[in-house]
Amino acid sequence: MGKTLKAFRFHPDVYSSFKKVAGQGGYSMTAALEKFMEVCVREDCLVFPGPVKAEDAEREARIMLVWLKKKKYWYDFKGEEELSVVGRLLELLPKVKDPSLKDQIEEELKKHY
Repeated sequence: MGKTLKAFRFHPDVYSSFKKVAGQGGYSMTAALEKFMEVCVREDCLVFPGPVKAEDAEREARIMLVWLKKKKYWYDFKGEEELSVVGRLLELLPKVKDPSLKDQIEEELKKHY
């Protein structure tokens, strides 16, 4: 069984500021993040997304595939940041059940990388 990777990324400026504030408070980055998560859980502010349904993953993958074919490599996510179409397709690929769609995604990804 493969290991599931659950991660998040900070914008470099945010990371730098967070690291500075954590250091001023006497925390390491890990300890500061743990403390932050504890407070979020305690205050019921942390939301974990539910599993993506196969049909929803396939619908999103079809849209991303069209974008990639039109050479659109980035998309604006809720007006906050640009996300990679290729990266999202790679995330969705294991959730796609339709073998034909999987093949199309794989072939298009190979063309671009």
